[in-house]
Amino acid sequence: MKLFPIQRSLFRNILASFMILILIFCSFNLLIFWLVKNHLRSEMMAQNRLTLQKVAERYQFQLDKVREALYKQFTEKTVITLNNQVILKKDPESLSTRPIVLDMQSIASDSELYVDNLILMFRSTNLALSKLGPGTTVDLFSSIYQSSLYPLSYWQSQFDRSDNYVLHPGTLFGSPSPSGESTGRMLIPYSIKPALADNMMIAMIDGNRLRDAVLKENPDLNITILGPNQTVIYETNKDSRQLQEPVEIEYQDEDGLRYVMKMTSPEFSSRILRLDNLMMILLGVSIVIAFIVSLFFSKRLHKPVRQLIQEKGEIQQELQDQQSELINYHFMNKLKNIHPDPDDWQHIQGTEGTYTIVLYALRFRSPAFIHVPMSREHISQTIREHIKRMTDERFPDSHTLQMEHHQFLTVFPGNERERILGMLEELKLVLDEDLRYCLVTAAISSAFEHSLQFGHAYRQVNELAAHARLLEETQIVVEYRSDRATYFLTLTQEQELTTALKSGKEQETLDLFLPWLDELDMKEASVDMFKHMVLAVTDKAKMVLDHYKVQPDDTLQLRSILLQLEECCTLDEYKRSFASYFRIVTQLIREKKETNDPIIDHVLNVIKDQYAEDLSLDVLADQLTLSSSYLSTYIKEKTGANFMEHLHDRRVGYAQELLVHTDSNIQDIGIQVGYRNISSFNRMFKNRTGSSPGEYRRTHLLDKRA
Repeated sequence: MKLFPIQRSLFRNILASFMILILIFCSFNLLIFWLVKNHLRSEMMAQNRLTLQKVAERYQFQLDKVREALYKQFTEKTVITLNNQVILKKDPESLSTRPIVLDMQSIASDSELYVDNLILMFRSTNLALSKLGPGTTVDLFSSIYQSSLYPLSYWQSQFDRSDNYVLHPGTLFGSPSPSGESTGRMLIPYSIKPALADNMMIAMIDGNRLRDAVLKENPDLNITILGPNQTVIYETNKDSRQLQEPVEIEYQDEDGLRYVMKMTSPEFSSRILRLDNLMMILLGVSIVIAFIVSLFFSKRLHKPVRQLIQEKGEIQQELQDQQSELINYHFMNKLKNIHPDPDDWQHIQGTEGTYTIVLYALRFRSPAFIHVPMSREHISQTIREHIKRMTDERFPDSHTLQMEHHQFLTVFPGNERERILGMLEELKLVLDEDLRYCLVTAAISSAFEHSLQFGHAYRQVNELAAHARLLEETQIVVEYRSDRATYFLTLTQEQELTTALKSGKEQETLDLFLPWLDELDMKEASVDMFKHMVLAVTDKAKMVLDHYKVQPDDTLQLRSILLQLEECCTLDEYKRSFASYFRIVTQLIREKKETNDPIIDHVLNVIKDQYAEDLSLDVLADQLTLSSSYLSTYIKEKTGANFMEHLHDRRVGYAQELLVHTDSNIQDIGIQVGYRNISSFNRMFKNRTGSSPGEYRRTHLLDKRA
């Protein structure tokens, strides 16, 4: 016996219950917050990885352009001739250096290369050429391009290396100031020197200009570029302060360069830290408020709950008299603003046992094809009354409910599937007389034994109704079809449809597309699959219209056709709707294409005829007597893509044809379409098709076999 027995009053029990609930909710809240915080951290890491990959691809693209410029200039006839003259030890004053200097000036002035200067030097002589003109290597590397990391002896030793291309670490070049501080520019040397050559060409890439161009969207990123031997090529954000607990993300490109993004832990977790503080404050405030409210309600509930406990027997008896399933039906219809007959609910109350349900799904005929003199609400109500009258005559205990504006559902007590099917066949004869109003699909469920399974039964008949075919008759669906699937355009179909739409030829597009509709119909495709097909085709057409920059105001006439496509009930209606759709789409494309521009036509024709050659924007600009920068901007404004994008699109397009229709190996195809470097070919092909050349060839072969 305890001296001080604890009195467990009802008030304390209620308050304790509230406190337990508060603790449970706080635990769940902390768990959810922990999961959200981890997800946020993962999202931040993934976002930074994607940012680093984009930066690396931009750097690689610019370095490939510099490499191409180096190769082109190094293999110029004037450079080869000068090298031969130097080897023969001709008089320096008789050497022809002006054409080479002019070419170097042109390359250095190209704003898209970010090259400060080009230097041509020789093993056997002190001669050096740059955009500043001819001079000596001693003067060049002791004044203009003076660097402790790259003295003249370093460049002379490079004549004995084995690699053709070398990307050297960036450093400051220039004469030191009187105070001893370097006042030069941050340059990244990129040199070409074949194994047996006696000359070498160096491109001085302006590292800071290139950084500003590549990181214009994220100027504060701290990225370090490492060479194949782990040497630091360039750092975008040098800071003398030591990073505390750095977080590093790495990415390696196809040329072996590694890109490392460094972030400090405070930077990385600042948002999470703020979120932690805010969460703790809110949690503390919530607990205090919840405790006060719990105390208040515990006092308020003390007397009413005591009274409820006394009336517990009466309440339990009343709850047993209610049927939860009927309450669910009642609220469902209230939410949908449907008011069934009160007598129906009285008959349903208290029923238990085996039952079968039938769902009637209505597809209303579109006024675009058939003139319907009645409203859809009137049609729906008439069909519902007819179904209810027929079912009440044959199954007096059945109940018909309206689930949606286009859906009715009948509950049949017992398991009389054969009788139900017989009634549906009679109903089909009646409904088929009024097909011009709407088409009806009747789906019959399995037999269920408890009212709690009504939700499962309703899902079952909904899925069965989705198996209806594109037939102009009332359909009765009794079982699943195993071949039902979502429709997707194959890779070949996407390419053929894109080509046909871009040609702007209406009949050619229809001749390509209409057999696809017939094929779906022959395969007994469902109405649902036809709707997926409409979505796939219209999305592809929208992409083509966006490609030609068709304004949204010009496509307003397509909206009515799209609404019409959503209401097609037969194959003929689909064909008529798509004929109207493609007529408008191809007309819009033709109008855009017929707006001729002589400059753009010339550029595109040159790309079309000479895509396999070493084309450059400078050559085209000279032909058109325009500056390179102006021509580049003009092409971008008029076509939405720059010169190199058009060139790569043409090359990759022809490479696709060769991969499909020839047995040539991938490297030969890359050379044939203008890529001298197989890695560049693979990268450009994958950027534009989403797969490598080998994967593209295998996929097309599989499509042909299928």
